[in-house]
Amino acid sequence: MITSFQCIYKDENSLKKFIKENDLDLFPSLLVQAFTGHSSIDFITSLQKEVAASLPRATLIGCSSNGQIFEGRVLSEVILTFTAFEKTELNSFLVDGGHQGKMDGEQLYDELIRYDTKAVILLVSHLKMDIPGILQGVSPRNDEFKIVGGVCADDPANRPSIVFTGDEISQSGLAAVSLNHSDLHVHSYALEHWQEVGPSFEITKSEGNVIYKINDKKPLHVLERYLGKSFVKELPDSSIEFPFLYQHGNEKTAVYVINILPQGAIEVSREMDEGDRVNFGFVNVQELLESTAKQLNKLKRSPVETHYVFNCIARKRYIRDFTTQELAKLNEISAVTGFFSYGEFGYDSSNKPKLIAHSMTYLGISEEVREPLQDFKPEFHLAPEANAMMTLTNLINTASSDIRELTQNIEVSEEYYRSLFDNNTDFVYSTDLKGRFTSLNPSFIKTFGYSESELIGRNALNYIMHVDRQRVRRHFYRAMDGREQYYDLPISTKDGRINHFQIKNIPITVNGQCVGIFGIGKDVTQQRQSEKKITQLAYFDGDTDLPNKQKFREIIDEHIQRAKKKKRELAVLFMDIDRFKIINDTLGHRAGDLVIKELAGRLGGALPKGAYLGRFSGDKFTVLLSKNVNEESISSLTDAILKTIKEPFSYNGKDFYMTVSIGVGIFPRDGDKSSEVLRNADAALNHAKSRGGNNTVYFSRDMNEETLRKVEMEAQLRKAIAKNDLYIAYQPIIDVPNETLIGCEALLRWEHEEMGSVSPAEFIPLAEEAGLIQELGKWVLTGACEQLKTWMDTRLGKFYVSVNVSAIQFQHPAFVSDVKEALKVSGLPPEYLCLELTETIMLHDESYSVEVMRELSQLGIKLAIDDFGTGYSSLSYLKHLPIDILKIDRSFVRNMSDHSPDVAIVQSVSMMGRGLNLKVVAEGVETTQQLKLLKGLGCDYAQGFLIEKPMPPCKMGEFLMKQDLAAVQGS
Repeated sequence: MITSFQCIYKDENSLKKFIKENDLDLFPSLLVQAFTGHSSIDFITSLQKEVAASLPRATLIGCSSNGQIFEGRVLSEVILTFTAFEKTELNSFLVDGGHQGKMDGEQLYDELIRYDTKAVILLVSHLKMDIPGILQGVSPRNDEFKIVGGVCADDPANRPSIVFTGDEISQSGLAAVSLNHSDLHVHSYALEHWQEVGPSFEITKSEGNVIYKINDKKPLHVLERYLGKSFVKELPDSSIEFPFLYQHGNEKTAVYVINILPQGAIEVSREMDEGDRVNFGFVNVQELLESTAKQLNKLKRSPVETHYVFNCIARKRYIRDFTTQELAKLNEISAVTGFFSYGEFGYDSSNKPKLIAHSMTYLGISEEVREPLQDFKPEFHLAPEANAMMTLTNLINTASSDIRELTQNIEVSEEYYRSLFDNNTDFVYSTDLKGRFTSLNPSFIKTFGYSESELIGRNALNYIMHVDRQRVRRHFYRAMDGREQYYDLPISTKDGRINHFQIKNIPITVNGQCVGIFGIGKDVTQQRQSEKKITQLAYFDGDTDLPNKQKFREIIDEHIQRAKKKKRELAVLFMDIDRFKIINDTLGHRAGDLVIKELAGRLGGALPKGAYLGRFSGDKFTVLLSKNVNEESISSLTDAILKTIKEPFSYNGKDFYMTVSIGVGIFPRDGDKSSEVLRNADAALNHAKSRGGNNTVYFSRDMNEETLRKVEMEAQLRKAIAKNDLYIAYQPIIDVPNETLIGCEALLRWEHEEMGSVSPAEFIPLAEEAGLIQELGKWVLTGACEQLKTWMDTRLGKFYVSVNVSAIQFQHPAFVSDVKEALKVSGLPPEYLCLELTETIMLHDESYSVEVMRELSQLGIKLAIDDFGTGYSSLSYLKHLPIDILKIDRSFVRNMSDHSPDVAIVQSVSMMGRGLNLKVVAEGVETTQQLKLLKGLGCDYAQGFLIEKPMPPCKMGEFLMKQDLAAVQGS
C-alpha cells in the first residue's frame, strides 16, 4: 500500500512536528519530493540537512518551480510531499552537466534502472540541457518502465534554477529517482494536443539541430516579428509556450528553442531539414478537454493510490480554470503532488520519450488494487474565460485563413470570451458596446506602439483618422446586429507611420446577446503596394519609370484641352536612337537596358521647365513641350539633346557612341488631336532617320514618301491574301508544373517571295489601317479551329488553341457572329478555343467591350488578356471581366533573375491570378532558368523558344506525334 502526506514548509520546527505527528520516520521506504518555488541555494542546502537529520533513510528529490501543487490546489509556498511505500524501493541520482549542459544518458540509465524498475521521475534544470540525448539514453529498452517529469526555469529575478537530491545540488543538471518493484502498478499518460496558428514557415538553412534561416531570414528576427521582443528575450523558456509545430505524416511534433546562438541562429529540440515547414503551435483546448475526461474515466474504473503530475506553466496562464478543476478531480481519487514546469516528458507515436509542452505528464502508482469509484464524476464546469478559449481555438485558425483570402466571406459565429490568444500573428482586440478597448494581444501593442495602459478603457475611434470614423462606426453597429464585417482601414501607429489593415469584426455573444465586439486585423500594406505597382504597369515603363505610350497620350490630351482654351501651341518631339539595335546585338539586352536607363536620365536632364518625357517603345522616346513653344526654343532643346546623346556611353570599360533622330510636330498646326500630332511627329522622325539620323526634322505636309510606302505595302498585302501567301504558325503552350502540352497559340505569318518574312509588327498595323483586319482575323480564327479539330480527330491530344484578336476586330459588329461561324464550320467545342484580347479594347467602348466578352464567355470560350502589364488593365477592371487567362508580357520574363524586380512583378501577377481564379501564362520563355523561376513563382503556363518556336501545321503535327509517343512510353 502507498500512502502520501503533504505539508507547507514554514520552518524546521514545524517540519519536525509534521514528521513526528505522521510517524514518517518509521517508514522503511519514503520518497520526499520538495518543490521549492524560487528559493535560494542556501535555503535548499538547509532543507537537505533538515530532511537528512529527521529522515535519514528517506530519498529526497526536488527542484525550483513556478507553482506548486498541494492537495489539488496551486500554491506559491514551498511544498513537501512524502510518499510512503511498503514494497517499492527507491534509487536516486543527480548528474551535473557542467557549463555546457552535456550529460550522459547511458550513465543515468546504468545508475538508476534495475530489472524491476517501473517508473522514473526526471527533474531537469533548463531547456538548454541536452534533453533529447538524456531521454534517448535513459529510455526503456523494452517498454518496461515509464518516464515522467519536467523542466525547471529561472525566475524573473535571475535567481538560478536548481535540481537536488538528498546530498547533491546542481544549477545545470538533472535529478532523478527510480521506483522499483515488480508488483508496482503504474498508470501514465501525457496529453498533448496542438493546433497550427498563423502562417507557415520554411526552414531554408539548417544543420542538424541548428536553424540558421527561416524564410531566408534569421530565426530570431522571425520570432521577434511574430511573437514579440519579450518572447525572444525570455527564450528558451518562452518557447515552451509557443513552440514551432512540425507535422510529419499524421503526427504533430512540437519543436522547442533550446539555445540562442550567435548571428540570430537557434538550436532546437530536434533535427530539422532544409525544406521542412513549420507553424507556430498552441494547445487545442477542446481536444485536451475531451482527452482528459477519457483518462479520468479510466482512473474511475481503476483508481490509483497516489498521483504525480507535471503541468505545463502555459496551462496555469491560459487555461487556469480548467487546470485547477483537473487537479481537484485527481485529488478526489487520491493525493496529488507536482509542480508547473517549462516542458514535460511524454511519448511519441512510436512510444519513445520526448519533450512536450502545453500538457500534463501524469504518473499514477499503486501497490494494491483499489475498487472502482462509484460517485466520481469526471465533469468540468468551466468559467466563461475557459469557454471563450475553446471558442477562440477555432476562431484563430479561421481568422488567419480568413484574412489571407481577402475576397472570401466566411460565416463564423463565436461565443463570449474574456481572454485572447497571445500568439496570434495578426493583431486581436475586443471592445465593449461603447467601443472602448477591453483587451489587446501583444501583436496589437507591437503593431501600434501603444502600451496596454494607454488603450484599455479608451474609445477605439480616437485612434483612427477622423475621415474614417463614420464608416468604422457603421461597421461597428452592423457587427452588433450579428453581421460579420470586413473592411480595409488605414491606421496610424504611435510614431506616426500609416499602414493599411484588413479588419474583421465579430460580435461577442453570450446566451444570444451581444456583449461586445471582437476584432482581428492583418497588415496588408505590402499587398496594397503590390496591387498599386501592378496597376501602375499600365501607365509607366518598367525600365525607366517614365510614362508609357498610353500615359503619355493622356498627358498630351490633357494639355491640348488647356491649350485650346488659352490658344497656346504645344510641341511633340519623337526621338529614336540611331542604330540602337547594334547595342543589343553586340552587347546583349542587359547592356541595352542599361543604356536606355542612362538615355532617359540624360534626356530628362536636358529638358526645360514645363516639359514631359515618356518612353514610347523600345529605344523611342517622346517629349511634350507646354511652355514657350516656338522654333527658337525647340531648336535650342533639340540641339541640346543631340549634344548630350553624342557623349560616349561606357560599358565594361569601353566607350560607345550613339546619335539620335528627332521628329517634331506642333499643335495645332500639325493636328488638333493627340493622335494626329503624334502621327505627324512620327512621320517627321522617319524622315530624319531616312536622312542618315543625328538630325531634327519638323513635320511638313509634303512628307508623302512614308504614305507611298504604306500604299505599296498594302497592295502587296492584298495580293498575298488573294494568293494565299499567308499561313498560320502554331507555338506550343505548356503546363509549368509538369511541363505537358496544354495549348498552342495561332500566329499569322507572311512569307513574301521577294521581301522574305514580313514581320507581323509591320503588316498587322497596316491591315488595321487598310480595313483588312476583319477579313484576316476571320480567316485565322476559322483556320485555327479547323486545324485543332483535325488534330483532335486524329487523336494527337486535346488542348486549346489561342487566337489573337485586335482591338479593331473585336469592336466590329460581326465579330461574335464570326466566332460562332468558325466554331460551327470546324465542329470545334467552344471550350477548346481561347481568344487573346489586347488591354486596349477597354479604351474604345468599355460597356460594349464588357458586353461582348460576357457573350463570348457564355458560349464557353476562354478569354485571355494578352501582354498583361504593358497597357491599361487594373485590378478594378479585372475583377469584373469574365476572363480566364492572363498572359504576362515577355519583357518581364526576359530579364528575370533570382532577385530582379521582374521576379517580384511575375510573382505578384501570379498571386493576383490565383486570387481572381485566373490562369497565368508567361510569354517569351527562352532559358531553363526562367522556367525554373516560373515554377517557383507559381506561374501556371508558359510558352517561348525554350519550348518550341512557332511552327507551320505540318511541323506542329510532327511535334504532337512526338508528344503522344513520349506520353505512351512514359505510361
